[in-house]
Amino acid sequence: MHLLKLMLREEYRLHVSYSSARMFVAIPVFVYAIAVVMSLTLTNVQSTIGLKDLITNLNAGVFLYGISVGTIGFMGRTYVERRQGKNNYIVAMPALLPMSYSSTFLGMFLRDVLFYLALMLGPAFLGLITAAAIVPYSAVSVASVCTTMVLSFMFGISLSFVISVIGSRDRIAFAVLVIAFLALLIGFGGLHLYGMEAILPSIGFQMSLPPFGNDLVTASSFLVLTICAFVGFTALAVLCVAESYEGEAKKKVAQNVILPSYNKRFAFARSYQAILAKEFVDLKRSGTVGKMVFTFIAPLAFLSFTTWYVNNGLNVPVGFNLVFYAAMVGFFGVMLYSWLTNMDVVDYYETLPVSVPKVIRAKLMMYLFLTTGISTAFVLMIAFLNDETRLLWLALPVLYVTSVYMVVSISHLTGLHPNSFLFNPDVLLKFSLVSLLPDICLTILSFSVDRDPLVSTAAIIIVLGFLLAVTFLLLRRLDRKWSNTGFN
Repeated sequence: MHLLKLMLREEYRLHVSYSSARMFVAIPVFVYAIAVVMSLTLTNVQSTIGLKDLITNLNAGVFLYGISVGTIGFMGRTYVERRQGKNNYIVAMPALLPMSYSSTFLGMFLRDVLFYLALMLGPAFLGLITAAAIVPYSAVSVASVCTTMVLSFMFGISLSFVISVIGSRDRIAFAVLVIAFLALLIGFGGLHLYGMEAILPSIGFQMSLPPFGNDLVTASSFLVLTICAFVGFTALAVLCVAESYEGEAKKKVAQNVILPSYNKRFAFARSYQAILAKEFVDLKRSGTVGKMVFTFIAPLAFLSFTTWYVNNGLNVPVGFNLVFYAAMVGFFGVMLYSWLTNMDVVDYYETLPVSVPKVIRAKLMMYLFLTTGISTAFVLMIAFLNDETRLLWLALPVLYVTSVYMVVSISHLTGLHPNSFLFNPDVLLKFSLVSLLPDICLTILSFSVDRDPLVSTAAIIIVLGFLLAVTFLLLRRLDRKWSNTGFN
């Protein structure tokens, strides 16, 4: 318990260091306000999407959110490997103190469960309760919805915890677990072999209670199943935590010197040659490539499944097409920039004749090298699968422009520390504006490409031209914003 308190204090101090205590408190207030507005407009949404489908998709989103924040195995290992730096985390202390990694990893996991429940889900529940007093909604229904969301989150974060711990020790086992999970999704969404409750038992709990049912026995069984899964996944993850990370560090030291070969490959980059070579060596030795691919492919797969489900399962005439997919791929790609800035600490650059803007530009080049081929292949695949190759001439420019615009925007706002600065509500608000506005414009315009091709295509081209102009402006302003800042 004392360890958990210390870790909660450590997490709070870390987030406050990104902005301030006042801005930190602004995050749950913002979540609360959004929840109130969305809850008040729920009756209008139900005219398009049924309440059952809406609650199911909401819990699926909370489940995926739990998966995204539950990669404790990967994050904890990164903290341990970087413990020689000037800032150490409590999770890395077993290397210096008579503590076990299993206890610190468990503390880190419980810290994140409490932290995200209090910071995100808690305010959202308060917003729903506030709206329920105005609309009004049934108190029993609101309680069951809130309980189900907590269960979905706990199931997702514990599943991610155990998969990330096992994946940090054995890549083959990690690949098997990921493939098995994707197979479960295909069995539900593609083959209709079972319902969502077979993947997410909290959905079975929800559908057995008001406003969908009144079967307390079935609800209790799904509740017990979800809690047992949470405890079981957590216990298995703790048991699988390695008690020594020194062996992996020695293996990395013993690897062959590969920098000269990479240095030759990037001769065309001129003044960026050495930095790019060094960054790609870090990328290979850190094992970040696999994590990046999973981070990029998983949302795209979920996007494809969601749009298919909306068009075929819900029969909602939205009209998703290749241009929409291309825009979404471009916007999703920005997540990879955070991985590129998190491969290694950058403090040592302080001793070298290198500026922060130059390193940022090098990472932007890496981003383009790594994502352009994968993004293009995905859009081409969607074009052939949906028989929409006629839209490739428009979809590919949308893909390339949105990709470059998004990564330049986040690099301008956050520099080399997107994982830190995006917790600053001011930076997060600016990023939301620069990303959501063009995203909404391109999404709306993509729906009318077939209905009114001339006008919608002209409008899309105008939007792309505007995004390119903003991209060049932000690139020119990188030096002005980041030249006087240090790497640490």
